Amino acid sequence: MRIRNQHYVVDWLHLGFILLMVVSITLYLLNARHVSTSLNNLLLLQPLAFCALALCALIVPQCFRRADRPADADVLLEDDPLAPSLPQGGKELARVVVLGLALGLMIFSLNVVGFDVAISLFCIAAMAICGERRPVALIVYPLAVTLAAVYGFRALMSYPMVTFIL
Repeated sequence: MRIRNQHYVVDWLHLGFILLMVVSITLYLLNARHVSTSLNNLLLLQPLAFCALALCALIVPQCFRRADRPADADVLLEDDPLAPSLPQGGKELARVVVLGLALGLMIFSLNVVGFDVAISLFCIAAMAICGERRPVALIVYPLAVTLAAVYGFRALMSYPMVTFIL
């Protein structure tokens, strides 16, 4: 493909996947709007769909690369701190698994112990699993996250939410 005397190579698989996501998001949004245009039903779905479409629009330019770009431009440096990496040791992999289990436990306990207790316990557990040991941070940050989440959801949605304290 040529644009202004520059030859570009298109990553068709990447572009096709992004277009598939755009079509899926658009059809889902149109279906939701067809079923109901009530504010309560579209309060979270519609802004999320627009954000996802905007992210897709930001990703599309990455599907086009200049053909005359050096071949080693895509190679990641070994000492690059921003390079993506998978968990290397058993300890890191166990941390990922335990975080996933903690998230699942939080989701299943939302209606049992209440949103406020479940969110704060998950936040404390996640911070402890990730290495936070300062008691002040383990108390203040989960409290702030819990207050923001509970009162934010109450302000957004008129549905009843099970809480234990708040």
